[in-house]
Amino acid sequence: MQKKTQITDIDETISIQQNDQESNRPALLKFWEINRFFKCPVIGMCLSISENKKILKKAGFTIKKKNSFEIHETLVASSENENQISKRVDNLLNRKYGKETEILLGLEHNEFMTHCKTAFESGNLKSALWAAAISPELPVELKEELFGKIHMAMHFSVQECNQLKGKLNKQQKKLDDMQISIKEVARFKRSLQKENELLRLKQKDLNTKTAILEREKIELKEILAGLKNQNRVTKLEQKNENLIEELDALIGNFNEKQRETALLKEENFLLSTEIEQQRESNCSFRKETREIIGKVFELNHCDASCPSFDLCKKRVLIVGGITRMESLYRQLIENSGGIFEYHDGYMKKGVKMLESRLRRADFVLCPVNCNSHAACSIVKNLARKHKKTVHMLTNSSLNAVSKVIWGNENNRGTVAN
Repeated sequence: MQKKTQITDIDETISIQQNDQESNRPALLKFWEINRFFKCPVIGMCLSISENKKILKKAGFTIKKKNSFEIHETLVASSENENQISKRVDNLLNRKYGKETEILLGLEHNEFMTHCKTAFESGNLKSALWAAAISPELPVELKEELFGKIHMAMHFSVQECNQLKGKLNKQQKKLDDMQISIKEVARFKRSLQKENELLRLKQKDLNTKTAILEREKIELKEILAGLKNQNRVTKLEQKNENLIEELDALIGNFNEKQRETALLKEENFLLSTEIEQQRESNCSFRKETREIIGKVFELNHCDASCPSFDLCKKRVLIVGGITRMESLYRQLIENSGGIFEYHDGYMKKGVKMLESRLRRADFVLCPVNCNSHAACSIVKNLARKHKKTVHMLTNSSLNAVSKVIWGNENNRGTVAN
């Protein structure tokens, strides 16, 4: 009994010491109290754009005409002092990351930075970033070190994005060359098929003639057997010899045509195999191109602080361009949050359809290298009529389109007055 009493006293003493330590620990910082350099990354990385909008709506702000960047800037500006917005931001962040933050703040400083490094490499730095921002005890130099890693990672992402864009352009050129090669092979295959059909008809004709000659040969033999007039027999024998020579010539010609047909069939089979291989290579290349588009899309969406973070359901009209790339244009624009529309640039059916689409578009892109001079003039006139901004692109590549929709193009377009 005495030992049990001593153990109970020790446990109570430890519990009292832990409570004293917690009571002596300084209070966690509020959102408006954290270091200035943490405010923008915390808003951009720890909250989604939908959460940003929800906070402003609940605070009574109108966000209808605000883009993603303006919403981000409003929340960052609210962090200067305690107000209705900054308190809602603080409450939401604590609800999202409170449990993880409590565990992380119980670590030693070295252990905490080791965890941050691991989280940074795995791409799951949100809770660690919030914990570092509100920690009153973490040294400023460690906070600056963490901010530096985040800041430099954004620069590295831009460099990698540029490299992938260059690779995408090379892949696009390779795709164009392969499409031309496939067309040439297809034309050659059609030519061989026509020639093969002609040879088949000739072979059929030769078979018919051979059958006729065989019947005539049999008839001649029967006639010769019944003839008793030597002169007539001699003439018939001479005729028979001539017919035999003609038959031998026809058989030789027939055998030669059969050899030619066999060679053409073999060549046709090899070409069919090559076309199938090129088709498989083309499918593989398209898959690789889509993966590169996905990477470019992800890298261009580094965080919600970017002005071109989302097209916000804007309607993008592309006039002309490479028709077979329509699906790639659509994927690029719809993955960026936009609504895609396309017109092939041909005006044989009139301009009503083009005018209808241009009138409801937010962006109009017109590659001059894939459109006639007349088509470009019509697009400019319609843009001037409906006061739309039209971007006349020098080429129709995905890179040129992405530069405009993500705001990286120096030429911001022509606004018709």
